[in-house]
Amino acid sequence: MSKFRRSWFDVGVVLGGILVVVWLIVRPDFSTVQLILWVSLLTLFLHQFEEWRWPGWFAGMLNIGLFRSDDPSRYPLNSTSGMVVNVVVGWGGYVLAALLWSHALWLGVATLMVSIGNCAFHLVFMPLRLKIPYNPGMVTSFFLFLPTVIWFFVASSKDGLLTSGDLFIGIPLGIILNIVGVIGVIELLKREDAEPFPERMIAPARKRLLDR
Repeated sequence: MSKFRRSWFDVGVVLGGILVVVWLIVRPDFSTVQLILWVSLLTLFLHQFEEWRWPGWFAGMLNIGLFRSDDPSRYPLNSTSGMVVNVVVGWGGYVLAALLWSHALWLGVATLMVSIGNCAFHLVFMPLRLKIPYNPGMVTSFFLFLPTVIWFFVASSKDGLLTSGDLFIGIPLGIILNIVGVIGVIELLKREDAEPFPERMIAPARKRLLDR
């Protein structure tokens, strides 16, 4: 488990690659909306890779820039809470949304609200707060999350699949996932003696946010 905590974002990219290869071989007969929800999962994998692997200093940015931590290598965000937020909440929600798409389109709406939340966080909130031109997660938010969100709502509305009930359930659930599923998990799992992040995740953030 300790090894997975340190490399789940690499596993996600590998899983995404496997999914693409399988689709190319099997060529499943997806509807447009179902395809979008699977593509949404792929965008999540790539977004997490940008945050946690390359350039990968999202954890340091969050602990230093948002939480003003005295020990950003492990507090309040740590490797356990990072894994739970991204794997349990993130992967779990996006996979279920793709699998259950026609039976629970409200879940698709909720996961797309998570993507919207990431866009707001990386493209608006953090640039204004930190006064830096780039933060890990910004590129995939703009070029992957944002187009996928627009594609989903246009396609699902055009096909007559999206109902007011889906919006009524999905939008509040998405807001809950953004708040409780991220900040709530970080607060619940914070530990001053947690396993520290590798220096590659902290030093670039420290240089950009503190050494200026």
